[in-house]
Amino acid sequence: MSSPKAPGTAETVHDQIEQMADKAVQMLKLVRDGFTRHDRTPLEPAADLGREIHQLDRVLLSSLVAGGEKGVPEPVFVPMHLERIGDNIEGLAKETRGLIDQGVLFTDRAVREVTGLFGLAIDLLECVRDALLTSNRTLVAHVLEEGALIESRADEHALSHQKRLVEGICVPQASSAFIAMLDHLKGVEWHAREVATRLSTVHLPEGIEERRRRHT
Repeated sequence: MSSPKAPGTAETVHDQIEQMADKAVQMLKLVRDGFTRHDRTPLEPAADLGREIHQLDRVLLSSLVAGGEKGVPEPVFVPMHLERIGDNIEGLAKETRGLIDQGVLFTDRAVREVTGLFGLAIDLLECVRDALLTSNRTLVAHVLEEGALIESRADEHALSHQKRLVEGICVPQASSAFIAMLDHLKGVEWHAREVATRLSTVHLPEGIEERRRRHT
């Protein structure tokens, strides 16, 4: 059996960071579903997850600062970047909610472009989560190598969008939301890569799966 974990210990901090990452993955999937289905229903549990991410960040920041002299090894930037990822996902949810409430529809091409970026961003967040879970450097490398793809794709989609706007294919209300969603997806990617960049240069702590095997 595993022994109880004391509040503020390195093990508890690691578990909470892994929870934060998993909640971000779930949250992004829910917002993706709300966007693709043009449905507000998935946005409510997504908002709950966003609040939980913010709460975990506050708890973790207090633990990391207070535990500095206790040898808590997890760098403070990890929960900070995960919270910024949550902020960007909340931005995606806000834009999705606005599209639904105003009855604004993207063109089929714009839907495919945004949905494709959602898929890439979810893949990156799953890799960040699993890297924290297993301490697998191959996953860290994947985030570093593939992360830039979201930024370049988003920039390409923005250029294509400008052409559609000039041609009158895209309405101004949809244009603003489309550009905002590209920016938020790029924000998710940037912060995921920042986590991976730092993890690639430091000793990765023992993942939760390894700890579970050790204590069982």
